[in-house]
Amino acid sequence: MIIQVASVNDIARLACAFEHKPQPVFAFREEGKWNLLIQFQLDEKRIDYFITESDRVDSFLGYRNVYGEEIVDFFKVAKDTSYIYAPIIFLKNIPFKAYEKGRPSLKALPVEELLDLGSLIRIATYRIYDEESPLPLFIAPYGSGSVLFTMLSYLEEGHGKVYYLFLDESPNESFIRYSSHDASINYTSNVDETGFIYVKIIKLKSLPFNVGVWASQSK
Repeated sequence: MIIQVASVNDIARLACAFEHKPQPVFAFREEGKWNLLIQFQLDEKRIDYFITESDRVDSFLGYRNVYGEEIVDFFKVAKDTSYIYAPIIFLKNIPFKAYEKGRPSLKALPVEELLDLGSLIRIATYRIYDEESPLPLFIAPYGSGSVLFTMLSYLEEGHGKVYYLFLDESPNESFIRYSSHDASINYTSNVDETGFIYVKIIKLKSLPFNVGVWASQSK
């Protein structure tokens, strides 16, 4: 079900207020406008999308409440500790399909193509603020390049979702080094430098999924 939310402030409050692990906020463009949504999956057969429009976006949605005043803003990096931050994940396509025009009849897609590497890193690392390890990234050859992806489950039991990105080249390094202070992202095999978040890359001999199906479903 698609549920229209009144404002960006409401999305920020839903994602961040009282949360040890803020919800990821997904962003996509439709008819020249940015849309922000939060996904709630109650069971394997139902996904609810809370959605609102926004004039602008960035890598994080920051929220704080100071003596009754709500302050909401977008940030490139999450370094002001007075805010609670929800990562913004940029999707290449609309994350659902309406199969009956004018009706909220939706089919949840098992895969989502992301717009950039930063979005993939943010979805892989957002759980670290709840003292969990980053999600592993998997890479497999595809054509002259590769596919980099991770898998995220919204339920303790049940199927997860695959978030992926096409790369023109295949990196040789075994890790991605990410700085939450300046948003820099680099491939590396050295994990001894302090002050960074490291995400491991697991190389696969072949892709265990049909990428053609992914691409056609995500359009």
